Amino acid sequence: MALCAGCERPITDRFLLNVLDRAWHSKCVQCSDCGCPLAEKCFSRDAKLYCREDFFRRFGTKCGGCSLGISPNDLVRRARNKVFHLKCFTCVMCRKQLSTGEELYVIDENRFICKEDYLNSRYGSTGEL
Repeated sequence: MALCAGCERPITDRFLLNVLDRAWHSKCVQCSDCGCPLAEKCFSRDAKLYCREDFFRRFGTKCGGCSLGISPNDLVRRARNKVFHLKCFTCVMCRKQLSTGEELYVIDENRFICKEDYLNSRYGSTGEL
């Protein structure tokens, strides 16, 4: 009788699942992080199972702003060979979300100031020299 790789109990069910070359109860095949059932597809690392979202959040590319994982469904911006969540790609002064192609100034490799705030802080509110 096979033991379940998830709960380590005997599998007496009529059917068992074979995941990572080990036997599992169908109810035990779930994401190690969020606990959602993994009926069709799963990802693994270090003998643990993950849903797509949690796998990429945990092991995928990290955001240059917040250092959290970027999942495949996240919208991103790229700057200076780094990837940022949209919510992290903002002006540090006014918190406005910066757009692709917008002029900006880079501070410390991963913080940004929009052109308007940069000019206002450098030359005053008129932007004139």
